[in-house]
Amino acid sequence: MSNFSKSEQEIYDLRLEKIQYFLEHDKDAFPTEFPAASKIQEVINKHNDLSEAEHSGVEVQIHGRILNGRSFGKLSFYDLVDNSGRIQLLVDSKTLSDEENLFFSKYDSGDIVGVKGEVMKTKKGELSIKVSTSTILSKSLRTLPEKWHGLKDKETRFRQRYLDFIVNPDAKQTIEARSKVINSIRKFMHSKDFVEVETPILQPKAGGAIAKPFITHHNALDVDMFLRIAPELYLKRMIVGGFEKVFELGRVFRNEGIDQTHSPEFTMMESYEAYTNVDGVIKMVEEMCLTVFSELELNYEISFDEKKADFSFPWKKTSMFSLVSEHFNLNIGFDSDPNTIKEDLSRKNIEFSEDSNTIGLLVYDLFERYVEENIVNPTFVTDYPVEVSPFARNNKNSPNVTERFELFAFGSELANGFSELIDPIEQEARLKSQAQKKEQGDEEAHVEDMDYIEALEHALPPTGGLGFGIDRFVMMLTGNTSIREVVAFPHLKPEN
Repeated sequence: MSNFSKSEQEIYDLRLEKIQYFLEHDKDAFPTEFPAASKIQEVINKHNDLSEAEHSGVEVQIHGRILNGRSFGKLSFYDLVDNSGRIQLLVDSKTLSDEENLFFSKYDSGDIVGVKGEVMKTKKGELSIKVSTSTILSKSLRTLPEKWHGLKDKETRFRQRYLDFIVNPDAKQTIEARSKVINSIRKFMHSKDFVEVETPILQPKAGGAIAKPFITHHNALDVDMFLRIAPELYLKRMIVGGFEKVFELGRVFRNEGIDQTHSPEFTMMESYEAYTNVDGVIKMVEEMCLTVFSELELNYEISFDEKKADFSFPWKKTSMFSLVSEHFNLNIGFDSDPNTIKEDLSRKNIEFSEDSNTIGLLVYDLFERYVEENIVNPTFVTDYPVEVSPFARNNKNSPNVTERFELFAFGSELANGFSELIDPIEQEARLKSQAQKKEQGDEEAHVEDMDYIEALEHALPPTGGLGFGIDRFVMMLTGNTSIREVVAFPHLKPEN
C-alpha cells in the first residue's frame, strides 16, 4: 500500500468500513456487471426539452462515477459522469426507503454506481434523475483531488493521468480527438488502397533516420538490438517485395531530449508508394489532411501558442534556399560559394556553424537556426541539401539538393517526404559517408546497412515516401502547446 498522510489514511479506513457495510448487507462492493443501462448523453438528448420542475414519467437506468455531492435538508444532489456526459442525480430522502437512504449515505466522490430513477427537471432547470434505487459498482478507496475543481499541478496531472482524465474534461477530450485523427488518417490510407503492415520495433540496426537510438539486448540471440528510430528501411523492403502501397502507423523511439514538441517515444504514420515521386507525396499529404479537417469538422483558422495560422488548402510550397535568401536579404543559390556567403553573414553579425563547409550544410544550418521557427502557416519546404538527406533522390537539375520536403506549421516540423533514392550504388556511398561520421563520434549519424543495400540491388521501383508526425498534428488541432498533453501517459523523471 502507498504511503498516506494522516487525513488520507483516515479517509481510506473509513471507506474500507463502508465496503464492509455493503458486504454485511448482501451488496458486493465490486460486482461484475450492471446490465441494460442507458448512456447519460442519450438521456440528455431525449429529455432536455423538459420544462422547469417537469417530471417526464420515464424511468431510466444509468451508471457512472460520482464526482461530488451536496445536501440541502431532505434533498441531496450528485453529479454522475460516464464516457458520454454528465447528469445530476436528485436524492429525496422523503421518498426513498430507509435502506436506500442508508446505501446512498455510504457513497463517496469517486465511487462508481448504478442508479434507476425518473427523468425530470428541477425548479432551477437542471435535468436530473430522481433516484428510486441504486447499487454500488466499484468503491473508490481514495478521494478525488481538490473535490471537483480538478488537478492544477502539471506534475501531478501527468503522474496520475487517470485522475486528470476524471476531473479535467479537456484532457480526456484531447485524447479522444487524437483517436479520431488517427482513425481518419487510417481510413484515408485504406481508401487509397495502401496496405497496413507491421515492421519490427526491435531492429538489429537503427536505420531510416538520423537520430540517437535506444539500445537493448536480445538474450535469446545474444545480440544488441535497437528500438526503431523509423520503420523506413523495412517498409521499402516491402516495396521491393512487390507491395506497391504500404503504410505503418505506430511508435518510434529516439533517445534524445524532451521539450514542448519532442518526446523520446512518439507516433508516426509512414507510407511508401511505388511509381510516384515527391510531388505525388505532397498531393497525398494535402488530401489526407483535408480529409481530417472535413471529417472532424475543424475550422481552417487555427490558434496555437498565441499565433494564428490559415490551414486552408492548397498549402504553400517553397524552396529552403529561397526562404533563407529572403530572411537574410542575400542571393543564395544551390551552387553559391559557402565562403563568400559566410563573409556576407559575418558582415551582418549573423552566427553560423563553422563546420558548414558546403553551401548545403550552411543553408540548412541557417534555416534551422533562424527561419523554421518563423513559419506559421503550413508550408512545404523543398530543396533539402543532399548532405542531410541520405535516402532522398538527387534533384535532376541540381544534384546538390534532393527531391525532398518537410512540412512546417507554427515553427514545427509535421512531415518529411521525398522521392526515394533507388540507386543501390549511390545509396551505399551515402551510407558509407554516414558511417564515417559515426566513427568520428557523431551519435546521430546513420549506420551502414548492407542488408538494405542488398535489398535495393534487387530493384526498388521509383517510390515516394512519407513520415507524418501524429503528435504535433494533434497538438495544433487541439490547441495544446505541450506534447505531453496529447499523449495519454508521457514520460517523466522518477519522483525521487
